[in-house]
Amino acid sequence: METFKKIPRHLYDDHVLIFRGKPLDTLEKTLNRACERSGIPYGQKAKNGFVFHDLRHSFNTNMRKADVPDVPDGVIMAITGHSTREMFDRYDTVDLEDTREAVNRLEVFFEKVNQNVKNVSNTHP
Repeated sequence: METFKKIPRHLYDDHVLIFRGKPLDTLEKTLNRACERSGIPYGQKAKNGFVFHDLRHSFNTNMRKADVPDVPDGVIMAITGHSTREMFDRYDTVDLEDTREAVNRLEVFFEKVNQNVKNVSNTHP
């Protein structure tokens, strides 16, 4: 609440969320319209539909991907309101970019390995 109170306001309006000088109807209506204009399905009933709650997943995932060592998981949990590690981990989404990065790191590791068939002894105990 303190953060919202600190947001500069137009002299003629006390609303926090304003678009083109007019207050937003409701967040739900605004998101629905934005998704519609962007061609993104909206709502829980739509297949792969976007809902406001999805932003929580995005925040957790993007904070992990930012890999900022100065921001402990406990701070991220406080920002998102997660009280348990289990819920925090549930909101961290692994995507194709993550799996590619993992495989790339494995490839870099194997490039450094100096072992081949010629280096392995043929004698067995």
